[in-house]
Amino acid sequence: MKIAIITAMASEFASVKSLYDFKGTDTEATAVAHGKEILLIKSGMGKVNAAVAAMEAINKGADIIINTGLAGGIDSSLNQCDIVLANKVCYHDVWCGEPNEVGQMQDLPLYYETSPALLKQIEKSAPHFKVGLAVTGDQFLTDVERLKEIKSTFPEALAVDMESAAIGQVAFLMHKQFISLRIISDVVGKEGQLESYEKFKQDTPKTAAEMVDITLSAIKG
Repeated sequence: MKIAIITAMASEFASVKSLYDFKGTDTEATAVAHGKEILLIKSGMGKVNAAVAAMEAINKGADIIINTGLAGGIDSSLNQCDIVLANKVCYHDVWCGEPNEVGQMQDLPLYYETSPALLKQIEKSAPHFKVGLAVTGDQFLTDVERLKEIKSTFPEALAVDMESAAIGQVAFLMHKQFISLRIISDVVGKEGQLESYEKFKQDTPKTAAEMVDITLSAIKG
């Protein structure tokens, strides 16, 4: 089994790369872990970069794509350092007109869903992960009013990021499995959001490495 791990930022890439004996560059590396071939790719931020990386991973034989890194919390039940495992992903910044729903690309589903079998395997090994919807857009959200708009449209959303749904869409089109796995860096709209985020960045590497290792060990061939 070959699993691709896609991160957006250099710090996220470095966190995962520290886990195993990776060989490669600062943007792409390979290793073997838990009996699986691992391809690690740094995509850069945003939907287009993520989609390009996903296609690269598929072209190199990936059976499963894991998108991991930081995300903003979009639900008041979350706290900094919580881990969100998406059961489905969608866009929060797409509108193709009637009769499509907000977030839905024309002729495609609104939600890209994670395999129930994969979810079950990971949840069994990591019951502390928070399972729910992650929404994606090319926006770094700090505006409380924009948050309220997104929550009004997607009340069940837990996390917001800039890559997951793009990877979910590519995986759907190419008949591959995907996982969105995110650390909550800050909860949008909570007091001290930006200050909390700056402090959190110092503690990210260990949390990121642990959640990826748990996930890889949980996945069965």
